[in-house]
Amino acid sequence: MIGSAPFPVNLQDLTTEILSEVLGIEVAGFEAQPLGLDRGMLCNLFLLDLEFGDGSHGPSQIVAKFGSSREVVRKRALAVGIYERELRFFDELAGRTPMRLPDVYAAWYDTESAEFLLLLEAIETDTAIDQLKGIDVTRAALVIREMASLHARWWGDPEIDNLEWLPILGSADRRRSLGDHARNGWGALVEILEPGSEPSVSIAGALIEQRLDEALEKSLDCQPTLAHLDLRLDNLLFSPDGTMVTVIDWQGVGVGPGSWDLAYFVSQSLTVEDRRTHETELLVLYTDVVAKLRPDLDPAGLMVGYKDAMWYGLTIAAALMVVGDMDEPRTRLLAKTMAVRALAALEDHGQLQEGRP
Repeated sequence: MIGSAPFPVNLQDLTTEILSEVLGIEVAGFEAQPLGLDRGMLCNLFLLDLEFGDGSHGPSQIVAKFGSSREVVRKRALAVGIYERELRFFDELAGRTPMRLPDVYAAWYDTESAEFLLLLEAIETDTAIDQLKGIDVTRAALVIREMASLHARWWGDPEIDNLEWLPILGSADRRRSLGDHARNGWGALVEILEPGSEPSVSIAGALIEQRLDEALEKSLDCQPTLAHLDLRLDNLLFSPDGTMVTVIDWQGVGVGPGSWDLAYFVSQSLTVEDRRTHETELLVLYTDVVAKLRPDLDPAGLMVGYKDAMWYGLTIAAALMVVGDMDEPRTRLLAKTMAVRALAALEDHGQLQEGRP
């Protein structure tokens, strides 16, 4: 259940009394360290190390997720509902979604200010995993299986069509929003790309708004499912032994083709070389897993929109230049890495051919 105001809207407001009430255990104190400052995140995230009173036992750590301290981000969040969307996903759909997700201890949201607080399970994670480096095919396959389970569960379920807080990928509002990101972030993105990438950059710059809008419009003809829509390494927590993955950051969740999650993950979470080597086997794995879970679905239909969706990764790279914290060097490097990988995927899938002389 999502609580309403008043509630702590920043770390300074969070008290041991509130944590004790939430956990049902006496919390004597806590120390906080920020998380994700260099990951292009649209919130303020902290890992809390908890101390308990005499005889009390509980989780040694939890995660506190607050709305962004940057006003431009909060205004954007209020306009498009990304904070509310994540809280309502956990409240209404997470319990019926067959993926490894963090447990939620408590959640609050203010509909007027878009301030929120989400207290989450702290997941032990392999800190060596980095989107800038990419992952190996074994870990990629682990994510593909989780993704296929998500999509298979919600494919064609009428419930997700009737949730007013859950946006449709190809809706007019979504097309306008993503088009704005592509247009407003493109110039700054081009400035940080390597000099040798000019031909594909120029072609992509001339095509991106139109091709993105066409792809979004065509997505409405695909069979819909629940899609994460930001399924990349910075939003995936791998266990230290590499056998499990937890999916986090559901602010972008929406209704659309599963192929968009698939294209975005494959193109953005592996290096260009590894994607070219393993892309086909990962796509086959995805269709095989979905087919076992949902034999009623047409396997050929699962891939519809996959190539067009490569424009989405390039758009998110441009969006980072608008909503990301550019004072963080890694945010700029992340946008650059995402753009380079997206451009290579667009080239490999013939999406830039029509722009060539």
